[in-house]
Amino acid sequence: MRLILLWGLAIGCAIACVDVLAGEASRSLSDADLRAAIELVDLIVNLGLCGWASFRVATALGELRPGLEAAVLAGAVAGLVGIVYQVVRPLEAPAAEDLVALVAWNIVLAAVAGSLGAWAGNLRRPAPPTR
Repeated sequence: MRLILLWGLAIGCAIACVDVLAGEASRSLSDADLRAAIELVDLIVNLGLCGWASFRVATALGELRPGLEAAVLAGAVAGLVGIVYQVVRPLEAPAAEDLVALVAWNIVLAAVAGSLGAWAGNLRRPAPPTR
């Protein structure tokens, strides 16, 4: 449980920092293509971090479920920090539905990346000794 919390919270905070940096970088841009590129890089980094956390936890504990839990926790933390960011630095007044969708989207993306990471981590698990 401790490993799940450690990786989930750490990666969630890292994702939140990347999201804030991407939000601040795209805030002052007028070029729509450049803003889309920043959002794409942000998405790829988020998926990679969630997959990595899930991989590390699944490899360490030898099960899929803890890896998925770490990834989903990271997505939930990133989503909740995203809500705070949207409330503190809004481009426009956020609707409640948009804030709920932000958290849900982060959790779904984390679960997708986490399932791949946990699966890969489970493959690296050492084989049980034969008798």
